[in-house]
Amino acid sequence: MKIGIMGMHYGHISGMFHSAVTAPNGEIVGIVEPDDALCEKYTADHNITRFATLDLMLEKAKPDLVIEGLEHHEKTHVIETCAASGVHMLLDKPLCRTAEELQRIKIAIANNKIKLSTFFTSRSYGAFIALRQAIQNGDLGDLVSLITTHPHKLGANPPALYFNADKYVGTFHDLAGHGVDQVRWLTGAEYTGVHALGTLKKHIDTGLTFDHIQASFQLDNGALATATADWLTPNDARSFGDTRFIIMGTEGSAHLRAYADDHVLIVSNKSGTYEPKLPPSNHAFVENMITALSHGEENFISTDDTLAVANACITAEESAKQGGKFLPIR
Repeated sequence: MKIGIMGMHYGHISGMFHSAVTAPNGEIVGIVEPDDALCEKYTADHNITRFATLDLMLEKAKPDLVIEGLEHHEKTHVIETCAASGVHMLLDKPLCRTAEELQRIKIAIANNKIKLSTFFTSRSYGAFIALRQAIQNGDLGDLVSLITTHPHKLGANPPALYFNADKYVGTFHDLAGHGVDQVRWLTGAEYTGVHALGTLKKHIDTGLTFDHIQASFQLDNGALATATADWLTPNDARSFGDTRFIIMGTEGSAHLRAYADDHVLIVSNKSGTYEPKLPPSNHAFVENMITALSHGEENFISTDDTLAVANACITAEESAKQGGKFLPIR
């Protein structure tokens, strides 16, 4: 399958590019990136044609799938352009900034029947795979309470868009998108409402609206989920952020730690107390997506997943801006 790359200047594009390069069923046929040094960095060891614009790449290289490494405010127009050419997309998180942009994306998908997927790599990370296996085995019973945390380093040289409210999606949407996706993945439930609160205690006068947000979600199966996101991780930490996931079910509980150290503890009426062996992480994201598209199927992180996570995160951001007002998620 022919793959195009649109932008190399933001987010997890390095991992996405590597996954595309190593996909045996894919071929990168074009790249668009205005920064010469960045383009050279990624193409020096690969024979990839560079195009000046997305329109030219779509016309000349005719990719079936486009992968993006764009800043948040650049994405919606690119999705609309690819959709108009019938080209599927693999996107980094976050998807878009506003409910209006989300509606534009939904219209583009519906009118052109393309598929989107999001590079939610945590689903393919060993600790989360082990957690889901325990849930599927029935070791926790029905899930009742889910708490997921997403601390992160801001870093010494953060992108300028973080401090521009017209370009940045916000701290919660940016950082907690993985957890918002995992809650749906683990429960099989949909979000129906949220109230969120934010604060700015560390990065004052930078342009950030909040550097910490807590959101409480209502799900359609009666379960409740709390997700946190913050830019408070110390620079001396051994990873970008020390994530936790605590789940209480009717028959057991699970405690997960990921990235700084990987560990899962299960306490279960069915299986006792145990620490599951963590399977290897799966890095064949692009290969798997191409296989799915080749069969006319959705990727394992589907278009609906992509849209639902963005909708929940955008609504949570809006609730925080409104001081914690409970907002329905439709």
